[in-house]
Amino acid sequence: MKWTRGALILFLFLSSAILPAVADPIEYPEIKRLAPRDIVFRQIQDSLSQGYRAEQSGESYPDLFLCRWTTKEGDDLFSLAARLSLPYDALASLNGIGRPRAFQPGEVILVPSVAGVFVPDVPRTDLDVLLGARIMDEAVAHERVIVTISGATRAYTFYPGARFYQTERTFFLNIGFRLPLPEGVMTSRFGMRRSPIDGHDRMHEGLDLAAPVGTDVLAARDGTVIAAGNDPVLGLRVIVDHGGGLKTVYGHLSAIFVELNQTVRSGTILASVGSTGMSTGPHLHFEIRLSGDARDPAIYLPGL
Repeated sequence: MKWTRGALILFLFLSSAILPAVADPIEYPEIKRLAPRDIVFRQIQDSLSQGYRAEQSGESYPDLFLCRWTTKEGDDLFSLAARLSLPYDALASLNGIGRPRAFQPGEVILVPSVAGVFVPDVPRTDLDVLLGARIMDEAVAHERVIVTISGATRAYTFYPGARFYQTERTFFLNIGFRLPLPEGVMTSRFGMRRSPIDGHDRMHEGLDLAAPVGTDVLAARDGTVIAAGNDPVLGLRVIVDHGGGLKTVYGHLSAIFVELNQTVRSGTILASVGSTGMSTGPHLHFEIRLSGDARDPAIYLPGL
């Protein structure tokens, strides 16, 4: 076959664009316009279409390759995903985006050619911790992906055709949590503080919300009661499991109205405010834990 110079240049460009995601790659091809006249954009769209057909038919997925987009003024995760015809799950999990947000102009976003979920070996965000807790059947299609960009190398397990689980999606969109004590007054936030009990500096792993004894304490989200009883520090306390490694803790209660293994809905009355355990006055101590580690509830609760 005889190649013209123009055809050879086009072939070499396309060949570089379909390199698999491996360590120390040639710089990922750049999408310069989110429009069909851009050859890289067009190739991404063709591959995504093949992948969506594979999801429906059970056929093999096309080979994964990565491109890059440099964000412009006004870009955000959802608008970019829509213009790429790509689920936001794929962009968020590949790029370590833990919350929906607008992009700053000039950010480099990697764009995969197949829709799916990228689970990193080393978590970057709380969302990554949730993704890492997935229990996947080995029979489910997956592949190892090594990505190098800006001198940093990251390893992922890629699940083509996968989407966020409901727990992950709810967590990512920051919906589903409610204030457990809507009328409470914030008296102590998450973080280091001087303990009111012994005067030493200690990590405070939740929020303290002051309210009169007997005030209703509400479930912050749907879940299952996995503990309801006395604790040496928190006094009467309730722990609710929300799935995906997420738990909420309610402490220093005066009374408990739920039972072990009971299913509760967001807003269910769990207990009432008290001052049991190591407490200096009536209040609710509230924690959000992810895979056993305390997280700042103010990040996930409205109005704080």
